[in-house]
Amino acid sequence: MPDLLAPVLLQTDSPNEAAWSDVARDWLVNAWEKVRGLLVGEDLYVQLGAIFGVVLLAYLLQLALKPLFKRVTEAIEERDDWVESTIDWISENFFRIAVASLLWSVSIYFDAANEQLAAAALETAKSGGEVVSESQLAVEKSAAPAAKNYILLRAAASVATLILLSGALPRPIREKAYFKTLYFVTAVLLLLNLLGIWEVIRDGLDSLQVLPVAEGESTRVTALTIGKGIFVILILIPLTGWVMRLGEGRVKKSPSLTPALQMLVIKVLKALVVVGAILFGISSMGIDLSALAFMGGAVGLGLGFGFQKVISNLISGVILLSDRSIKPGDVIEVDNTYGWINKLSARYVSVITRDGMEHLIPNETLITEKVTNWSFSDDLVRVRVPFGVSYNSDGHKVMELANRAARECKRVVSEKPPTCWLLNFGDSSVNFELRVWIRDPSNGLGSIRSEIYMRMWELFKENGIEIPFPQRDLNFRGGKPIEVVMKKEREQPEFGED
Repeated sequence: MPDLLAPVLLQTDSPNEAAWSDVARDWLVNAWEKVRGLLVGEDLYVQLGAIFGVVLLAYLLQLALKPLFKRVTEAIEERDDWVESTIDWISENFFRIAVASLLWSVSIYFDAANEQLAAAALETAKSGGEVVSESQLAVEKSAAPAAKNYILLRAAASVATLILLSGALPRPIREKAYFKTLYFVTAVLLLLNLLGIWEVIRDGLDSLQVLPVAEGESTRVTALTIGKGIFVILILIPLTGWVMRLGEGRVKKSPSLTPALQMLVIKVLKALVVVGAILFGISSMGIDLSALAFMGGAVGLGLGFGFQKVISNLISGVILLSDRSIKPGDVIEVDNTYGWINKLSARYVSVITRDGMEHLIPNETLITEKVTNWSFSDDLVRVRVPFGVSYNSDGHKVMELANRAARECKRVVSEKPPTCWLLNFGDSSVNFELRVWIRDPSNGLGSIRSEIYMRMWELFKENGIEIPFPQRDLNFRGGKPIEVVMKKEREQPEFGED
């Protein structure tokens, strides 16, 4: 085939066209040699045997380890959902993982052995007394590995990798845009590596310097490093989300941590994962992180002044989580807002009132203002119910009926009996106060007072105890007395009279 193409490629009129024809001829000759080496010769049988051996070994390993996976799953069932789901995923996709891993291992081993043989041949040529120039040595070194062609093995490993990515991951992940982009980029890179032109493209991209961030060799941003950074970011997007969900699930299942500490640990974990991913992505682009230290300090100072309130709320949130003063589910009263805490956020606390309204209270307010936590150390809360009766009522009977009304309410705890006290003598009534204990302040205090008042009203009516209304005595001193004239109403005429 090269001899047939040579007359066509050599028909040129200029030196530039002749040079391009030489390059094209060399590329075609090289490609033809690779194809011929793939289709015939011992390399084909070696690669087919290696592929068959890898598939057989992976299948035997799957059969051998399947009972072990089943026993491990049964042993940890209902103990750790994450470990159980991970083992189930490995068991279901073990064959794909084993085939891809073994094929790449065998391919790398053959390529390394091929390079060692080529290097040994060059050393032998040099030790034999032959004079070899640096350019000749580079040409011989680049051409020597081509004596063995393992393209079929690399192709099988690439296909196994793509099958692993497309089949082992759940469908919701495969439908994401970032996964499709990552899959396409991976397929293109594997194809370029398979054709043997990835090294040429890599060297060309590495020679294109895009952003000279700093002087020296420590920081060098090229088209290749930017491509690596984008590829790493595509991998880190699902990986960081998976790590954060995993850590959050593990922390929430820890019985030794209070809800407030759980929220604090989860927020710190998420912050560390995000910061680590950002720094790793920047570093993968070839940017020296030490070069950004001064710039980061200046930017941080500016942001500190501009986002003073935001940073204050963030720090207040960390303080609230660390001192355990409030936690989700607590019933609090702050800034004329009474309700229970729904969730703790980095900037605010969500409080839901009895009427269903959700108030977002900044964390700084909970630090600087007075906060009443009805369930801080204990859910047991005492409720005061003031009332008044007429001066003609029997005080002992009133206290007995009030205690009875409280005991008949279901929300009043029985281990702490209600008590009724005489407070003072008012202008129109004798004032009492009934004190009861409840364990569910989240259900509201107004409802328990309403229930007690209703039952007291019923008992007072049954026992003739009057709840008075305001009364006033008017006394006139001096002046003339007021004459009251009462007119007798005219009698209505009877039916039939004029």
